[in-house]
Amino acid sequence: MSRTQNPPPPLPDDLATAREQIESLRAELACCEARVNEAERETRCFRELAEHIQEVFWMTNPLGDELVYISPAYEQIWGQPCTSLYEDPGRRLAWVHDGDRERVLKAFKRDAAEGHYDEVFRINRPDGEIRWIRDRAFPVRNGSGEIYRLAGFAIDLTNEVENQGRMNELQNLIATRERISVFASLGTGLAHDLGQPLTSARNFVTRALSVARDEGSAQADLLVRAEYQIQRASSIIRHLRDFAREGRPTINQQSLLPVLSEVRELLEPSLRAERVAFQWPDKADLAAIELPMDRIFTQQVLRNLISNAIEALAHSAVPSDERRITLSVDDSSHDRVDIYVSDNGGGIAEDVELFSPFTTTKGNGLGLGLSVSRSLARSHGGDLYLVGHGRNDGEPTCFMLRLPRQFVAAA
Repeated sequence: MSRTQNPPPPLPDDLATAREQIESLRAELACCEARVNEAERETRCFRELAEHIQEVFWMTNPLGDELVYISPAYEQIWGQPCTSLYEDPGRRLAWVHDGDRERVLKAFKRDAAEGHYDEVFRINRPDGEIRWIRDRAFPVRNGSGEIYRLAGFAIDLTNEVENQGRMNELQNLIATRERISVFASLGTGLAHDLGQPLTSARNFVTRALSVARDEGSAQADLLVRAEYQIQRASSIIRHLRDFAREGRPTINQQSLLPVLSEVRELLEPSLRAERVAFQWPDKADLAAIELPMDRIFTQQVLRNLISNAIEALAHSAVPSDERRITLSVDDSSHDRVDIYVSDNGGGIAEDVELFSPFTTTKGNGLGLGLSVSRSLARSHGGDLYLVGHGRNDGEPTCFMLRLPRQFVAAA
């Protein structure tokens, strides 16, 4: 006779409910584990990304006074440890350059929470290096739409800014050289075109001088001076034409005294008109100095320096009875002679690039005088320097023309 198995007795209601709750908890736990694993993967991916990108990623509270996160790139760009920011989050912007700091701080406070903060500024690294930064911020909202964090990126733009600066300099250089080329062409053409009229003018003056002498006229002396100036103008034009064609000055060993004397005589009317006292060395000292130089080009350089000084004094606040220009010569070196031209006018700002073509502090100037003068000085194997800006009390504005005792053609 077979034995029949009876089914298990039914579970009490409370026990069945407990089993259902356990299964539900197991399902929820599995779901939580999955979410935790996903969060861990996302966190790991975020850290891998943040720790390997070259940009600085940062996150703060809405006020920006509590740091939540800063990526390691901060240490490479700012040159500061990340730990210093967790202690004092404000240090990130404390290193902003003095010239940019106020603007950046105001922009951050005003625009960061609105998502409009986007600033370019300089920072000072501890090693003294200055870097350019672009810093942006945007708000992070919670499920209720409230801003509970600020996040942003800071990018190092130093290389881009420097490259752009070099490109701008190159473009300016090309434009400047094109303008100089135009002026050189015009100058060469004018030198050719003016030669014949000057020759005719000199012939007329010579004939008038002959008549004046025959008649014993008092105008003969004036005509002699006019003839000399026309001859000088013709010589200058011929010199410029030859220099443009051959690219080198006409060098002769000669005394410095007549070279400077002619410059003084030429500028004497302007000195008297502006009531400027002109001081220069003893003639005996100058007569003992001989140099290899192009007389006309050397005079052009000195004439330009002294003319600039006269004009500076005329537009300065210096009383007319105190205006002074001094020309001095230092021949103590065996290799060179230095000629100084100084004045007690208003001085020159230190940020003005005087020797760059087309740079001028005059309202009606072309900005070529000092640039051309330096080129002429260097064509002698010498140079032209600004050795005193005249901005400090008692300091004169001073230029120095350096000429070698042995001529070496400039490259």
